[in-house]
Order: sequence, then C-alpha cells, then structure tokens
Amino acid sequence: MTNKRRTINVNVPRECHLWTKPGITAGDIQTALVQVSLYEDDSHLIRTLLKCRLCGQLYFHEFYEIVDWEQGNDAQYSSWIPIDDPQSAYDLNMLAPLELLRFGGLRIDFPTTADQPTPPYWRTSQPKD
Repeated sequence: MTNKRRTINVNVPRECHLWTKPGITAGDIQTALVQVSLYEDDSHLIRTLLKCRLCGQLYFHEFYEIVDWEQGNDAQYSSWIPIDDPQSAYDLNMLAPLELLRFGGLRIDFPTTADQPTPPYWRTSQPKD
C-alpha cells in the first residue's frame, strides 16, 4: 500500500485586495469573504472554505481556541490560508491545528497573555514538501 501525500496548493494571493490592502482589519476580512463549505463547527474549532467576494480567491479558514480551565482566559487563533482549489482545503482540514502553522496566510492571534488580539498580519512562509 502506497502512502502518497497530495500536494496542498497554497499560494500568495497577489491579485486579492486582502493581500495588497495596507492596514487590513478583522472587519475587512469578515466583509470580504463568503463561506463556500463548512468542515467543522465546534465551540473551540471552526474550519471553513471561504471565497473572496471581489476576486474569487479561495481561503481555508480555521478558528482555534485553547481553553484555559483555570483562569478562563482562552487563547484564540484565526488563520486564512490562500489556496488554489477546494481539494487543498479538504486536505488542510485533515491536518491538526499545529500542522497548519507551517503554511503561510493571514493570521490574527489572541494568546492568553494578551489584552487584545493582534491586528491581522500576513505570514508568508510556504510549506516544504
């Protein structure tokens, strides 16, 4: 039996306004993207395939919350990974939250030690096969 890994087609969305707009906000992201598919909808993990309303760029989105049972200050992380095709979103959905960190994309972090989330930022490293 062969265990062949599929290529996950992550891209740099140079044509998408979310890539080119300076000072992007969480509101910009929310307004720009529309849901195509829902993979997971849990109180601590949400995963969706989204599409830009303006250019059609696809993004795999994950919201991941780490529960702080002692202090109640849950860490929250959101990422939007630009992809070429729906199959790549499906394949990303098969990965654990920590495995997604190796892919570049748009991110918002709200660690337990912070008073507020980071502004959206692009992490541009690409996966290594």
